[in-house]
Amino acid sequence: MNSRVNLDNKSAIVLHHYNYRDTSLIVNFFLSDFGKVSAIAKGVKGKKSKLNQFALFQPFQKLTVSLTGKQELLILKSIELTSESNHEPILNAWKLSGKSLYCAYYINELLLRLLPSHTDCSEIFSLYEHVINILSHSSEPESSDQESSKQHNLLHFEAPLRIFELKFLEYLGYGLNLSHDIQSDLPIDNEKQYYYIIDSGPSESPISGIKNLAISGRTLINLSRAQLSDKKTLQESKQLLKWALAGHLGSKPLKSREMFKQLYC
Repeated sequence: MNSRVNLDNKSAIVLHHYNYRDTSLIVNFFLSDFGKVSAIAKGVKGKKSKLNQFALFQPFQKLTVSLTGKQELLILKSIELTSESNHEPILNAWKLSGKSLYCAYYINELLLRLLPSHTDCSEIFSLYEHVINILSHSSEPESSDQESSKQHNLLHFEAPLRIFELKFLEYLGYGLNLSHDIQSDLPIDNEKQYYYIIDSGPSESPISGIKNLAISGRTLINLSRAQLSDKKTLQESKQLLKWALAGHLGSKPLKSREMFKQLYC
């Protein structure tokens, strides 16, 4: 684990940063072909630093970076804004605010907690860009009607998160069984009710002594097809995926989830 690493001109997205000594930052990057990487950005704070340099290290910023050093903590050699489709590079390519911003912070926190380091993550990198792009174009509901606003939030903010959670679990090797009954081996029936057992799958009959989550066959089928357009499917999918992720996240709560509850629930 102490071998030297040299990464030149890599596409990266900033997940998080925190202060390091008086003038530097430690930045958590997400690299398409290298996963989660932490690096020291020297001299980017303080009076002698470039005025616009600190802004480059804000979460969700797209960058091209060159890094070197030991695997555990690299040194940032160079950094520049990433150009988009032959256009001029811009700061803050994703316009995130309100609920879309907190949803995006939630995704970043999942990656910080679970994304592997020094591993090709191009599939998740593409999915991340896709979902954050959807969130950046999701506006707050205009209707004052509570039920309409709730449905708007489910479709525009909750659905992209559920897709990301499902695909992220698959990438990590913890994909959910959404296709067949674990006891009978029969395909999931749209009209039946099931009991989902984490690490195994759905069963039409509960298994004594094993913790399970009640879920409809329709939700399982819809989730397998990424068709998250109705209220019940979204609500049950949220419960299932939260439960599935909990076993890998451990007992430490997600800060973004707590902040969202305080502001919007």
